[in-house]
Amino acid sequence: MIEDNPYGFFAREPGARPTLKALDGRRQVIHLGSFAKTCFPGARLGYVVADQRVLAPDGRSTLLADELAKLKSMTTVNTPALSQAVIGGMLLRSDCRLREANAPARAHYAANLDVLLRELERHFPPAERDRLGVSWNEPAGGFFAVLHVPFTADEQAMERCAREHGVLWTPMAPFYPAGGGERRLRLSISALSGRQIETGVARLAEFVRAEAH
Repeated sequence: MIEDNPYGFFAREPGARPTLKALDGRRQVIHLGSFAKTCFPGARLGYVVADQRVLAPDGRSTLLADELAKLKSMTTVNTPALSQAVIGGMLLRSDCRLREANAPARAHYAANLDVLLRELERHFPPAERDRLGVSWNEPAGGFFAVLHVPFTADEQAMERCAREHGVLWTPMAPFYPAGGGERRLRLSISALSGRQIETGVARLAEFVRAEAH
């Protein structure tokens, strides 16, 4: 089982939640994490916890993490030393307590996500939501929400929305390698204020209604 957990520290409700890896007594979970969300986005640095025993090509028993490290070195040669130094310094400065270091960011994202979901409810009441075919998920954390819309949410639609309504979003179709997601768009609230989210959702609602007709 692969656990991809870049947003694990950013739950809407305060308090720690155990990762699947923390509950993994049989070494069946490979845990993927990222310092790009918790420390410094520009570093583009992540990590993997893979303590499973595997057989190397020569028949030796070794750790999966060691074999993955070899593959990475063949693919990217090495992670930039400057990026590693920046993240290392941030870890030392926070005494390696990333959950505590990210508490202000978690509170900010949680508040923004609450505003986003509240404004979606306000601008798309149940009757209109059903009529238009609009729906969205309610994330337990992070700083994205995905909206299902009654039109193709591609780059052309995104450009119209930006040009005519001043709102940007991300088409979701590229996140579906096997196809799908053409009528889904992703809303990000990480770097916005509550007032900007309120304005943005109001404008987005106008765009969705215009595209639906």
